Amino acid sequence: MMLYHLLLQTVSTQQSAGVSSGQPHLLLFDLYSYKDAEKAVNDLSQAARGGSLYVIADEVSGSSYFCSVCDKLLTQVPHLHLWAASCYHGNATVGWQVEYLTRPLRSPPAVVREVEQDRSFTNDRDVLPYSERGVPDHTDGPPVRRLYHQRHGHSGDSPENVTTTATTLTSTNGGTRSPCLQWRDVLVLYWIKIRDDSGMMKGLEEAGIPVRVMKDDDTEDVATARSDVVWVTSGSRVCGLERKVVVCLEDQLLSRFYSMSRCTSQLLIVYS
Repeated sequence: MMLYHLLLQTVSTQQSAGVSSGQPHLLLFDLYSYKDAEKAVNDLSQAARGGSLYVIADEVSGSSYFCSVCDKLLTQVPHLHLWAASCYHGNATVGWQVEYLTRPLRSPPAVVREVEQDRSFTNDRDVLPYSERGVPDHTDGPPVRRLYHQRHGHSGDSPENVTTTATTLTSTNGGTRSPCLQWRDVLVLYWIKIRDDSGMMKGLEEAGIPVRVMKDDDTEDVATARSDVVWVTSGSRVCGLERKVVVCLEDQLLSRFYSMSRCTSQLLIVYS
């Protein structure tokens, strides 16, 4: 979604400068479904109409149906130009040219050290290890902040019930808030689903923080950071996005890769 809007901006700029360019189209397919995979092939083949077709497939997750879509498009579209990106290696269709991008340029070193402890690096090995950044680190980044809510007398089995996190978040972003930091710069990410009436949501609201739980209809809003609110959602739903401040509501193995890697500056981890 974010990539689509960036392309729209580029096309608009080119058209303003008198440069003729094509128009991007956003297509959403569930390629874990055979029906959607067949629909993707038919829709894209029709769009080509015997001419050239340019496809950017983002966040490819290794579905076998995706490889099938690629193979069928190669036979049905004479002039196919297809680029695909995935955070996992080993998913490319046989015969494709592959490039591995392993330099961690999004997050500061303090965050990178947390992310690379994820089991995707250490156990499963389905994500390639980070390589040297290749650029100087002028700073280690803000220290990772940790909140152990049980030590503060809180009850409940999971950190989503911790209202004290609101105080931590407010001290990070509110009160004497820097003009370069807005609520839209903050993501609160979880692995276990949070409801609108959960303790975490109530605590943030009581602290005066504009906060919303992400629903399916909010995908575009979250991707473009249109609304100046703190979004609360699962780390798996914001792959490809980044925010200055990320609050992780658990320290599970998969949360490191899906959640902590979204952070470009200040990382907060809430432990149960």
